[in-house]
Amino acid sequence: MKRGNFIRTFNFAVQGIISAIRTERNMKFHYLAALAVIIGSLFFNLSRLEFLILFFAVVFVVTAEMFNTAIERTIDLITQDYHPMAKLVKDISAGAVLLSAINALVVAYLLFFDRLNTWSHMALVRIKNSGPHLTFVAVLLVLILTVGLKTFLRDHSRGSYFQGGAVSGHAALAFCLATSAAFISMNGIVAIISFTLALLVAESRVEGGIHELKEAVLGGILGLAVAIILFSWMG
Repeated sequence: MKRGNFIRTFNFAVQGIISAIRTERNMKFHYLAALAVIIGSLFFNLSRLEFLILFFAVVFVVTAEMFNTAIERTIDLITQDYHPMAKLVKDISAGAVLLSAINALVVAYLLFFDRLNTWSHMALVRIKNSGPHLTFVAVLLVLILTVGLKTFLRDHSRGSYFQGGAVSGHAALAFCLATSAAFISMNGIVAIISFTLALLVAESRVEGGIHELKEAVLGGILGLAVAIILFSWMG
């Protein structure tokens, strides 16, 4: 597969996610809920397996809602008249979303109920030393926030969601990882090397004509801010 076709494929996929967020009220709720859950996971000292289960529960709900939206739009495209079969299909797809939501609630109950009872004994003290987990959460938050900013600033930018756009996702991730590396290593040389690489990533996006300078700067500030807030707050 050619590189251009590969990027176009991702653009179409991201376009579908963005369109669902922009047009569906439930998807906006799921987007905000995903942010809240990922941030909240920092306070509960989840194991890798527990975080994996939580992550899959969140993605399962979002995916089910997107399938439900796609099915409803397809039926509306075929017919605008009431038909018992069309109603049945819509009801079944809505039922799938409900089951995924119930699954997420069960997962949340099993993961968080006991921990909420012992909140005062395990919150910040245990989290502050979890550098890899903080880094992973920071990357997830940067990705989610980048998609959100590209959505809300879509009318004021050029390019596509995966390539170009109002915020440079590459610059955001590069500076997020550079800041995380600096916090984890607490080593000046590592910090200098990490930020030099992040600057080169941002510069390459501008030199390649994919982003304007302000878009790369905004991405860098986003990645830097998320990592600093997480590591400073949790540490």
